[in-house]
Amino acid sequence: MNFPPVMTEGSSRAFKFASSMPDLGWQPVVIALNNVVEQGVERFPFDVHYVGHEVARENLDAEQLFRFVHGLPQKKVLSKNIRTNIRLNTGVKGSNWKKKAEAVASQVLHDNPDIEMIYAQAPPFAPQQLAIELSGKHHLPVIFDCIGDFDDDKMETMILFSGHCVVMPSREKKEFFLRKYRGRLSHDEVSIVKNGYDPAFLPAQSQQGEEGLLMRWVFQLEKLRERELKEFFSGLSNFVTAQPAIRGAVTLAFTGNGSEGVGRYLKKNGLEELVDTDAVCSHRQELDLCMQADLYCMVLGTEEGHEMHIPERFYDVVGMRTSLAGIVPDGLARQVLLEAGGMVAPISSGNEISEFLQESYNLWRSGQLPVTSEETADGYHIRSSLQEFLREMAFRLPPV
Repeated sequence: MNFPPVMTEGSSRAFKFASSMPDLGWQPVVIALNNVVEQGVERFPFDVHYVGHEVARENLDAEQLFRFVHGLPQKKVLSKNIRTNIRLNTGVKGSNWKKKAEAVASQVLHDNPDIEMIYAQAPPFAPQQLAIELSGKHHLPVIFDCIGDFDDDKMETMILFSGHCVVMPSREKKEFFLRKYRGRLSHDEVSIVKNGYDPAFLPAQSQQGEEGLLMRWVFQLEKLRERELKEFFSGLSNFVTAQPAIRGAVTLAFTGNGSEGVGRYLKKNGLEELVDTDAVCSHRQELDLCMQADLYCMVLGTEEGHEMHIPERFYDVVGMRTSLAGIVPDGLARQVLLEAGGMVAPISSGNEISEFLQESYNLWRSGQLPVTSEETADGYHIRSSLQEFLREMAFRLPPV
């Protein structure tokens, strides 16, 4: 996974847990994937060892940076040094990463003989494979944090029946695997550790110089098939075309793994002038955009695993108490959006998407756009996630 200053899905969760540990008397040591060196980035209250590649932000343009952060192949490069580094970047899925990570982890364990537990997150599964090997060598318990779908039945059963702690971010995900392995997997073999927002890492409300004049939208694109991305932009284009005045009244920003391909759709539909930011690759930039947004809209497709998928940024936005929306299929994301007071529309119809965007705009203009309630936000606070996480740690550590 990529740790700050960049962050991919899953690492936000691990980052919050690690950042909370020092205040509780624990000192985490993190082994992460790639690092982007950037001026003025805050230091962490713990050690981070980057096993992948390190590049300077100024050496990459916006497209290259996005692809590097998300493990996508590069289309173009700026120098021979960058070309070499990126060509060799096989990501955390590759055996090259595992070999390097094993050497780093072994050295960390040697230098810190008081380490008492290993935390490993998946997918991808190389970190969990490494955790199993290190656990056997060093006789340490493991917390397997399964944030996404298993894409390998062998790894799935290896982790679920490893005898170590297995945690998942939602009850629905746990129940799915209990049904799949009915009679083999019991309730107490999988625990729930929810996601939550940490107010310590949310930016202060920015002063908006054109407050009331511009509606700021942030669209988070995840798990979209090509036809769904096309349908979404068809709806967005129809919404803008129907009201020429919209062009001076809204600004758009796109984040998430699925936002890499939006450039050609923006150009094709003549929407480029509405976008006021380049590809979003920085954790802090993404949080800032969401904090300034009048509406955060999750755009979720039907790629494999979408039924149980909720982007991690959703939890941060709940803590910001902004307006929530989703253009999503049936599944857990739709359920949590509705429970949090958000508005939803189906991803399958460009016409319904256009109507949904128009309705959202009308609500904003009339000052009636609903925002997340304080009660709802409090239910997603990091304090409950930490309590669940610490409970699992304490249960598996030897008594003092």
